[in-house]
Amino acid sequence: MASALLGVVLIVGLSACSLIGDRLMKPDPPVKELQRDSALYFRDEYQPNVEKVQFTREGDRPGLGAPWRVNAIATVEGSDYYVIIGPDTGPSFVGGTGVPPEAPTPAPHLPLTVIHSDGTSEVIQ
Repeated sequence: MASALLGVVLIVGLSACSLIGDRLMKPDPPVKELQRDSALYFRDEYQPNVEKVQFTREGDRPGLGAPWRVNAIATVEGSDYYVIIGPDTGPSFVGGTGVPPEAPTPAPHLPLTVIHSDGTSEVIQ
């Protein structure tokens, strides 16, 4: 009897969390928009002399409550750096490529080439 009651409580509890979570969480914008925002955030907040950001995956939320992130290759001063970036999170440099050099002050305003995971590209001034 106790285990049947526990099972019912678990089912009701998990269902309620799912229903409430669906109401509270907004769906993510389209992938291209998130990738563009991620590239701009990376340039504006962390690496103003980035020349190109090429996304190698579509990106996702890696866990419950985690921010959206995506793998990319950032080209800075002609060198490639493997990075994980998001539209509102700091970068994580991965793959043993190190961290790009700091931008000179004031940093040059370079055009930014963004190559999306679907192969399309755009240049942002």
